[in-house]
Amino acid sequence: MTETTGPVPSERIDLAQSLLLRWDAQQTGFIRHRDLRFEAMVTVIRNICPNKKPRILDLACGPGSLIGLLLKSIPDIEIIGVDKDPLLITIAKDIFGDEDRVTLLEADLDAPSWLDEISGEFDAVVSTTALHWLEPHILSRVYFEIADLIRPGGVFMNGDHLQYDEHSQSTFKAIAKQDDKDAQSASFDHGVDNWEQWWDVAEAVPDYACAVTRRKVIWENKNTAMPKVTLGYHLETLRSAGFSQTGTVWQYLDDYVLAAFR
Repeated sequence: MTETTGPVPSERIDLAQSLLLRWDAQQTGFIRHRDLRFEAMVTVIRNICPNKKPRILDLACGPGSLIGLLLKSIPDIEIIGVDKDPLLITIAKDIFGDEDRVTLLEADLDAPSWLDEISGEFDAVVSTTALHWLEPHILSRVYFEIADLIRPGGVFMNGDHLQYDEHSQSTFKAIAKQDDKDAQSASFDHGVDNWEQWWDVAEAVPDYACAVTRRKVIWENKNTAMPKVTLGYHLETLRSAGFSQTGTVWQYLDDYVLAAFR
């Protein structure tokens, strides 16, 4: 669902692109080496699709950070991006709405109906810094659902913070926590938007008033303090869902790209 009925004015596209740049800067403040995380994902996709046009599904795609990188890195590609947040998906549609390689859908992974508009087989299903918002039982359901969407030999990849265990890995956890603090200070203390500031800027855009209103309804009373699950939980659940190989393709402290091959 978009908020425009015709071509998006160039001024609105420019504004959306500026918000995406600010989003990327804000996210990089939270995720040191975010570019290397993305690079690892692109490398895997290239290797499993050396002689074909990759078809990719991006779960909780946000304003389109990974979509933009994939379009630049793998020109012969088809991408479907889904996100539940009306504001984020509207920004993405403003940026990529004229791109025939991209389809963007407003859909909520919390409900099985998110699959209603998804058809066909994918070479890769990907997600970055998003699935930690899902409750464990919903995450498990989504993993079983995407297993049926991926072709044999295809891959699921999830790039996210997966926290160390408080008891058995307390030293690991302390080092990662301090590194996060240092990275955030280096960004947010020197002019980069923090989380709240970015949302304040985006929600103040008059063209996005409708999306902002719907966003507030969606997130009203939503529990954002989801229980965190371990890397092992992800890998074992994916294996149970039918993936033949599971593991990690990139790691920096507690920031991982995990992969599961069909």
